[in-house]
Amino acid sequence: MSTINEETIASDHSLRPTHTEIDLGRLSQNYAAIRRHVGAGVRLMPILKANAYGHGLVAIARHMVTLGVDYLGVAVLEEGILLRQAGISVPILVLGGILGNQVPQFIAHDLTLTASSVEKLQQIDAAAAAMGRRAIVHLKIDTGMERIGVHYYSAEPLLEAALDCQHCLVEGIYSHFANSDAADLASARIQLGRFMDVLRFYERRGLPRPWAHVANSGGILQLPESHLDMVRPGILLFGVYPSAEVARTVLVRPVLSWKS
Repeated sequence: MSTINEETIASDHSLRPTHTEIDLGRLSQNYAAIRRHVGAGVRLMPILKANAYGHGLVAIARHMVTLGVDYLGVAVLEEGILLRQAGISVPILVLGGILGNQVPQFIAHDLTLTASSVEKLQQIDAAAAAMGRRAIVHLKIDTGMERIGVHYYSAEPLLEAALDCQHCLVEGIYSHFANSDAADLASARIQLGRFMDVLRFYERRGLPRPWAHVANSGGILQLPESHLDMVRPGILLFGVYPSAEVARTVLVRPVLSWKS
């Protein structure tokens, strides 16, 4: 069993008799179980926000790389930069918004940006042009979460603007479920329907569609029709189900233990 074992250090530098262990073998098993469930044709983007749900961002990311992960997802710019500084070179999507003049930092660290409006997309394109670089972008569509993204009913101008970008590669387009881990999936299915309606823009234009992704842990477990091109396992990867009522269609086990 391969573990990460970091004992806490008291102020007098003595070791306390308590520590947490992360079972990397079990993490690998959880990853493999999710991979089998969604199928080989679907990409996996483990979400490592909030210090990888408290499991240790850099160490977990390094292990994910050894498993051949397709992509990593984090919440904020600082997390992405930390991974780059640690030598993690796989693609990393920052799911959170762009604050102030952060765009050059995203591009300099080769982080994939979330474009949530025409204005943000234009800001990204201009910054990439000024740096002589190409920015990698995923478009964010708000289908009901009401957090980040252009609303589904007014998404077409963003998709149109993306076609005109000279210094952006629009690699993906995504949304996020509000309650895909509930027993009643009516609202999640409404969200998925809205997202699929947005994606028909590419079909109408006869254009190849960017990678589409919407399934979080709940979607992975309960909505196979939402798996699309890529899925984003979060807490499920660490062996915790996202709610008490969610269907446990993938067997996972907790990777963290607290010992004293």
